[in-house]
Amino acid sequence: MLQKKYKFLGVDFDFYIVSTIFLTFTILYSLLSVVRHNHFQSQANDFSIYDQAIWLYNRFNFPYSTINNIFDLGDRFRPIIVLLSPLYWFTKNERVILLFQAVILAAAVFPIWLIARRVLPRILALIIPFLYVSFVGIQSAVAYDFHEMVILPVLLSFLFYFLILDKYFNYFVTLVLCLSVREHVGLLLAPLGIYIYFTKRDLKLAVVTSFLSLLWSVAVISIIMPALGQKMYNSFTGDSSGLGQSIINYVQRPDDLIRNFLLPTEKISTLFWSFFSFGMVPIFYIPLIFTIFSQFSSRFLDVAHPIRWTIYYHYSVELAVLLSVSTVYTAEIILKKFNARYTKTVLFLFLFLCALISNIVLNAPLKNLAKADFWQEKNWMSDTRTILSLIPENASVAGQNNLLPHISHREQLYLLPDVNSADYVVFDLHPGQNNWNFYTQDILI
Repeated sequence: MLQKKYKFLGVDFDFYIVSTIFLTFTILYSLLSVVRHNHFQSQANDFSIYDQAIWLYNRFNFPYSTINNIFDLGDRFRPIIVLLSPLYWFTKNERVILLFQAVILAAAVFPIWLIARRVLPRILALIIPFLYVSFVGIQSAVAYDFHEMVILPVLLSFLFYFLILDKYFNYFVTLVLCLSVREHVGLLLAPLGIYIYFTKRDLKLAVVTSFLSLLWSVAVISIIMPALGQKMYNSFTGDSSGLGQSIINYVQRPDDLIRNFLLPTEKISTLFWSFFSFGMVPIFYIPLIFTIFSQFSSRFLDVAHPIRWTIYYHYSVELAVLLSVSTVYTAEIILKKFNARYTKTVLFLFLFLCALISNIVLNAPLKNLAKADFWQEKNWMSDTRTILSLIPENASVAGQNNLLPHISHREQLYLLPDVNSADYVVFDLHPGQNNWNFYTQDILI
């Protein structure tokens, strides 16, 4: 779409607006995650597993998790986090990965804007990146510790951008990087071949993309991870039958597939609010709808882990990109069909209103920044830091779920009640704690 460009110092003025969005949310997300961590709300079950692994990679040590009792790449095949290990060359502060997370999640606004500005008027091209970065699914990833999946949105956004520009070398390099984020990403990207065929009419590229993506995940899950110590991969199946048998079961019993996808009704709520956050328009973009519902299926069909059915935590980060791209091209179709003078303004206001409503109704995590008690430093926090500071750096430690993230930079780290002859045992019994502080590997509470 040809449109007049306003420039300042030779740079498209809209770039400054997108950069402001990026910087604003980077700061907000940094504050949200770091203050939360400072107040002992991070959890060993996620944060310390990643933190210990990255720290071990940084020291060129064998990345064996003493919390999960498994080699890091056997637990989750995420080789891309090796690239994060240089962060600890410059600091020993574990908060650096939270700051990185805030930056990398917000950075996806740039490729999303580059995609949108090619086909949409300025006002709409600018609202799409805002919809992405303010999406509750993105906010929630920041509000619940660190995960490797936060790297995927910016990579996936550039994957679409390079595909649109027919820059196929860049496209396949980015595809490999996407697959390296986690073992199941290939299963999510395999349906992307449908999008490619619909939009590019390139059957060869579509087949190659789907085949490589599917082959990657199947090979990693069925061959590589078992060789690295994974005894049973059920992260996306919810039972002990394994991924392959679960697929066969659903083929034989399609009624189970439909039932598990839609029930309980919490899943329908997640579907509704995910689409509503983008004005419901992504549901009308057929080329990407298969990929979008593949993402939902990977969560909803996991009947053993209800935590994945919600819009919260880190389970919607890649979905945010898919919904953003779908919104771009659905908006383009709307503008062509309704060539009215005020269509773009009405659509802009509608999308902004939907994002605002969803943030209010879903109690968006960023609202915590406006609460006085979120910032409040309590006596037990400073006392706990003093106690933790007394533990020698090379000592082995067993500790409570919310304490270990502050002392994860060590080779021997155990989550209570697993003590395993640790040199030190740390716990905190102040009243009024969240039950997650006492989470164990054996009991989910």
